[in-house]
Amino acid sequence: MAVASSSSSSAPVAASETPVGGAVKLDRVVCKFGGSSLSNADRLREVTKLVKMQLEASNKPPIVVLSAMGPSTNELLSAGDRALLDGVVDMTSIRNRAYEACEELDLSKEDLVDPLLLNLDQLLLGVKFIKELSPRTLDYLVSFGERLSVRIFAAHLRQNEGLSARAVDAFDAGFRSNSMFTNAELCDVTQEQVATFFASALPADAIAVVTGFIAKDEDGNITTLGRGGSDLTASTIGAALGVTEVQVWKDVDGILSTDPRIVKSAVPVPSVMFEEAAEMAYFGAKVLHPIAMMPAMRSNIPVRVKNSYNPSHPGTVIVRERAVHAENPVTAISVKRGVQLVDIVSTRMLGAYGFLAEVFKLFATHRVSVDMIATSEVSVSLTLEAAKQDAR
Repeated sequence: MAVASSSSSSAPVAASETPVGGAVKLDRVVCKFGGSSLSNADRLREVTKLVKMQLEASNKPPIVVLSAMGPSTNELLSAGDRALLDGVVDMTSIRNRAYEACEELDLSKEDLVDPLLLNLDQLLLGVKFIKELSPRTLDYLVSFGERLSVRIFAAHLRQNEGLSARAVDAFDAGFRSNSMFTNAELCDVTQEQVATFFASALPADAIAVVTGFIAKDEDGNITTLGRGGSDLTASTIGAALGVTEVQVWKDVDGILSTDPRIVKSAVPVPSVMFEEAAEMAYFGAKVLHPIAMMPAMRSNIPVRVKNSYNPSHPGTVIVRERAVHAENPVTAISVKRGVQLVDIVSTRMLGAYGFLAEVFKLFATHRVSVDMIATSEVSVSLTLEAAKQDAR
């Protein structure tokens, strides 16, 4: 169990504490929506309301970052496994979800999704006959989820809402990464290229609907950014454009004081600092991944976690500095299950030097990551993540 707290006495950032739709007019925001917010046509209509709300509350059109619709990513992974292991090309669930959304929103599936679905079908046929599903092919495969969702949603904004909207694949907006397929890292040039794209290649009044999670390497291969990839996409765009805030829309009212499955009286936390949010995420809280927050943290751009099912709630804002009240010194409590405790006891530690260095050299040799450490004169206690260390 970990406790996130802070001793900072700095004043809160006024702009970041203003709820969306409040008195202060925002300049521009990035809105990221996860798969549960995009699961079907009804949810897309609800997201449309949120986008229009941001349009009214801001001086400039919002940038919308989308994940794949519902469980599409898992379905793509399953389709790849079936093609590889069973020789069966079956993308029925993926096609049906895209078709149903197009039909319910009165969109042309032939123009919007059939070209991508044809490419997907050809890819799965290739996996079937070549009998290979490399990490590079896997990234290309799962990219179809985000690419389908942005095309459907942007077309819906244009045709049904009369808004200027454009679907943008993140790699076309300047997202460049290394070639560590399935867990790629963005290159330093990305933010500069993103800023250039939005300044020169996109109309000023257009709502950009951007794929999360994906980029391209130097050879033009599609890569995926791993855990928290869509949040990282939103944070990177926010930092590149210097937006008022980055909004991450989930299915909870922000960051909670603890796990509601354990403590029924858990409540949303109004604000946390980036360091606190990173620590909470590391120790089990379902918060933004620390890597996803880095661009916003470096550029001092607030990140607000909101609930797409309860948009009137202000959510939780993550900032560099905030006021800490004496009566509430603890921000939140997170719980991490499935850990191993290792106690190392030796009188050789007493008054000696280099003992801990030798201990951690052994962990490094076996590539074992240590979560927490506590020491005394003759002992050291460590916690390890059991699921990852059992195989070592």
